[in-house]
Amino acid sequence: MKETILAIDVGNTSIHWAYMKDGDLIGSYNRNKHTELSLLPWEEVKQKDCPVVIAGALLHINEEIERITKEHNIKFIQLDTTKQRIIKNVYQSLGIDRVCNLVGAINSIKILNSPIIVFDFGTASTITACDKDHNFLGGVIHTGCEIELQALASKTLSLPHVQLAKEQKITKLDPLSKDTENAILHGVIVGQVALVESYLKLFKEMTKSEPKTVFTGGNASIVSRFYKTPDLYDPHLTIKGIYYCYKADYLARCILK
Repeated sequence: MKETILAIDVGNTSIHWAYMKDGDLIGSYNRNKHTELSLLPWEEVKQKDCPVVIAGALLHINEEIERITKEHNIKFIQLDTTKQRIIKNVYQSLGIDRVCNLVGAINSIKILNSPIIVFDFGTASTITACDKDHNFLGGVIHTGCEIELQALASKTLSLPHVQLAKEQKITKLDPLSKDTENAILHGVIVGQVALVESYLKLFKEMTKSEPKTVFTGGNASIVSRFYKTPDLYDPHLTIKGIYYCYKADYLARCILK
């Protein structure tokens, strides 16, 4: 399938989008606020005759994108967890973004002879696993870095709000921070690294396997700086998974014709 699509990942706090063709990004990878849907290149999409394929659990955003595509006479496709054809044995309320993460990982790792675990460090930190035969195994959901920083500031009377961007100055995690701001920032990052390490230890004990680890999400670059290199780090994993979910459905429909 050589068709170009506009893939849109509707996240909890923003939308991410890019043109995709043959499994590769065409042009730039973009991020907009939920209130900035009108800024997407709808006229260009119409001229290119690209279908818009979205993955997202925010109904009001999905509906607004569908309304805009109808206004521009653009083909609109919304991926569905239970109707996609790649990850098996999923539950109905499983986020389609987590499914797309697994699909993106499956298509990015050349030799798949063990389970895959995708760590997505965004607004929430999600961990999602499947086996080598694409059977969904399960996962967990944890608070993300920004939520933890906001919670400490809003739920306590004395702790300040610390900007996550200040992590760029950190070259090494310090378990013995000497001021409040650094203690908060290091504590949040240590918590995310510990989440990875603890989860992998439990997973390996339970499954008796050595899984492939994949990092993605807006804060993945932070965690990967302080954790041993994952098997794959791809900030565009969800967008790629959207493309491959669409491709699988497209090929299935061609076979049925």
